[in-house]
Amino acid sequence: MSLNGVLQTALTGLFTNQSALRTTSSNIANVNTPGYARQVVRQEPIIAGSTPAGVKLADVERIVDRFLEASALSSGADASRYSIERRFHDRIQALLGRPDQNNSLSGRLDTLFQKLGAVAQDPTKLVLRQDALSSIQDFANEISRLASEVQRLRADASNQISERISNINKTIERIDSLNGVIIQENVAGRQTGALEEQRAQALTALSEMIDIRVHQQGDGSVHVTTEDGTVLLGGARVELRYSAPALVTSETRFSPITAHNVDPTSGAIDPNGKPIDATIQAGELKGLLTLRDETLPDMARELGNLGAMVMDAINAVHNDNAAFPAPNTLTGRNTGLLSTDLHGFTGNAAFAVTDASGAVVARADIDFDALAPGTTIGGVVAAINASLGGAGTVSLSNGVLSFAATDPTHGVLVAQDPADPSSRGGRSFSQFFGLNDLLEAQVPGTYDTGFAGTDNHGFTPGGTVSFEVVGADNQVVASYTHTIAAGDFNAILADLNGAGALGTYFTFALDGNGALQVTPKPGFDKLSIHVKSDSTARGGSAMTFSKLFGVGERYLADAAVDMQVRKVVADNPEQLALGIFDYGAAVGQLALAAGDNEGGQALHALELALQSFDATGKLGAFNGTLAQYGAAILANMGLVAEQVTSRETDSMALAQEISRRRADVSGVNIDEELSNMVIYQNAYNASARIISTVRELYDTLLTLV
Repeated sequence: MSLNGVLQTALTGLFTNQSALRTTSSNIANVNTPGYARQVVRQEPIIAGSTPAGVKLADVERIVDRFLEASALSSGADASRYSIERRFHDRIQALLGRPDQNNSLSGRLDTLFQKLGAVAQDPTKLVLRQDALSSIQDFANEISRLASEVQRLRADASNQISERISNINKTIERIDSLNGVIIQENVAGRQTGALEEQRAQALTALSEMIDIRVHQQGDGSVHVTTEDGTVLLGGARVELRYSAPALVTSETRFSPITAHNVDPTSGAIDPNGKPIDATIQAGELKGLLTLRDETLPDMARELGNLGAMVMDAINAVHNDNAAFPAPNTLTGRNTGLLSTDLHGFTGNAAFAVTDASGAVVARADIDFDALAPGTTIGGVVAAINASLGGAGTVSLSNGVLSFAATDPTHGVLVAQDPADPSSRGGRSFSQFFGLNDLLEAQVPGTYDTGFAGTDNHGFTPGGTVSFEVVGADNQVVASYTHTIAAGDFNAILADLNGAGALGTYFTFALDGNGALQVTPKPGFDKLSIHVKSDSTARGGSAMTFSKLFGVGERYLADAAVDMQVRKVVADNPEQLALGIFDYGAAVGQLALAAGDNEGGQALHALELALQSFDATGKLGAFNGTLAQYGAAILANMGLVAEQVTSRETDSMALAQEISRRRADVSGVNIDEELSNMVIYQNAYNASARIISTVRELYDTLLTLV
């Protein structure tokens, strides 16, 4: 071999081992980089004809096990999902407080009944009345705070979804860019190991946000799909879009996450996207969606159910009680009832006017069962006023009933017949109209209207209510607008149940108490009803169809929002009704007394009274006390938090085990790399020595010439 041949051969060895040293140095530098796969230099001889002519770098190969790589991405996605869920649950538990603490939800409920028990012992003490009202308001403030915080957490989850979508798009764009460079380098015959490592790191980051599968292509690029096959990066990439609402309430309908194809040439984004919420199975995005659409709404419903039941139970007793002295005026809430509606009551009630001493000035006894068929609410009002003979007046205006004494020193009350109490929709006359309510909230939480299907619906013809059927992926499955026409409630129900309308997915019916039951048909239990708009109005009451029957998410969840003691009672603790009207007292006889505590005892007895709770959120149908249901909410949220923590621990353990096994294959062994470095250095030095020797030979030859 000529000296030039020897020199060329030595140079190939010099350059090849220099590249090998560079690769080894990179391995050593990344020994602590998570997920880094070591690179191995593959060398091959250069053959000129049949004569060896040196060495060349054949490839710089990343040492990976494809199965372990895919498993690492999958397990990492699960771990990320439960990790973010656990962080939110930690915040929820901090909000709820410990069940054994007085400032927790159940603790405040216990305190409420303790204070009611104390005031029932001596209702004449103003300080005890104020203390009882304060404890009721403390509970109301706590449940209102929790209900509001749930919506704030949903807003936070929504905003974090928006952030993850932005990061996912950037990561997909980076992987797509690296794909292009790797393809070009492969075509040019250059090494792509470092580029593949960057792409692998980007894929790992992507898998923490959304579940992915990686499909290797023959040209060195990769295609990326979700676990269910939704393409994120194929021949072209997609861009995910999500619009986070500025304000989140219980009735907020979130827009779906949509995938839009991006034109690889022009970069134009297809405006028609495909919803993918329901297809996402893991990663932080799945955890945030679960929190926003399932966990937190379930908690809001449970709190709303508790708020509605506490408010309904306390108001039921308070409406049957009487304050001393009786208030001059009682004003109810908007029930949507019109004077032309059939009264719908059964049983007996007394409408009494009393003086400052508690003696009966006038009373009207109404036997609702004895009223002529077809008697309306207006007819009942007229009958009461006629019996009171001017001592007091009952009036109904825009759905609100009021009862006032003519003499400013007199008071009014509505009393139940102990033997045959009045009832409409399972509520007494006073409670139905909310005449003597103690608590109120954004919405009443209970919607037992007392209407029958054959009753005239009373809505002004031409009004409309627009419904949306929403799927688990927040996509609108169907829309329907009902236009009010003259008729009864059965006509409205028939239209809603009709083929091609909402009846494809739900059944609408009024139960025995006049509550609207909306039941998903088989196979559609994941769908929900959303009221997009409602311009209906029931006469002058302005009561809409959705508000009358509580159609929509807010009409349960918001029963815990802005709960408070009614201002008329909060401002005047003497109006806390702790006595019972003597139903047998005639005009001129005492029917109320200052020290009467029978009503206070009835309020305190609610502590042990069993209530029937419908299945709500994660809690099934429940028979128990109010405090037990409050404790069940705390226990359930604690159980869910514990389950999420356990899943995080398990998924992290699996991810760590897979990472360990992956490191056994792909990880950097520092001893091995140092050994390789010595080998490559020696080879480099040997090549350099050969070059030096050739130079000396050339110098000698030149000297001889």
